[in-house]
Amino acid sequence: MARSSDTRSRILRAAAEHFMTKGYQRTSLEAIAASAGVTKATVLYHFASKDQLVAELLEPLVADLEQVVQEAAAQAPHVRAWALIEGWLDVMLRHRGILGVFIHEYARVGSRMEVDRLVAVYFRAYEIVSGPKAGLRERVRASQALSLVSDPVVHNQDVDADVLREVILDGVRQFLGPRPSARPARAVAAVAAQRRGRRRGRPVALSPHQVQAALELHRAGSQTVDEIAARFGVSRTTLYRHLRQAGS
Repeated sequence: MARSSDTRSRILRAAAEHFMTKGYQRTSLEAIAASAGVTKATVLYHFASKDQLVAELLEPLVADLEQVVQEAAAQAPHVRAWALIEGWLDVMLRHRGILGVFIHEYARVGSRMEVDRLVAVYFRAYEIVSGPKAGLRERVRASQALSLVSDPVVHNQDVDADVLREVILDGVRQFLGPRPSARPARAVAAVAAQRRGRRRGRPVALSPHQVQAALELHRAGSQTVDEIAARFGVSRTTLYRHLRQAGS
């Protein structure tokens, strides 16, 4: 059983690699078999067709999106939309390879069941973001918000995921406004005051991924240096030092 499971995993990994680099149409079962170190007959023993391979590769994406929708729906009404947006983006980034295959060739790939599940989960997400009793403006903005966290992932496959996440969320904040806090206003104010008086707790440096994200935000000009520094928990001086070193 373990050997069979390992064979299936190798076939799926090989299929994903071929689909992402060559596309669905230009990938043959023979090529997948060769990369997995098995015969075509072995591939067909585990998977009836290329469509079934795609369905298997899509399953984690669909299941994760369904979980995000379920968890967001359980949040307090005022934070549901942002909980959905952030969770949706994280899933998109986690599965962006196979997502790109599906988006570019969805009319020819995947089982009808997987496509139907993706459509269903999208509309549940759309309802959460638009809110109850949504009018035309809210419905349109919900569609735009979901596109803001989906399209950039597909079109920027080569960008570091952490950097891309920061830049995408910055765009969402400009569109939807700041993320509401799940904590009471008094608690938020108390934490903010504590942070203002706790200079020594700030990190003295940024990670390479954080530097790149800060650089992108600075170049975009959508936030001030003080706002960017506050986001990463560093001083203005520290941020400037990193920006100078990065060539901004």
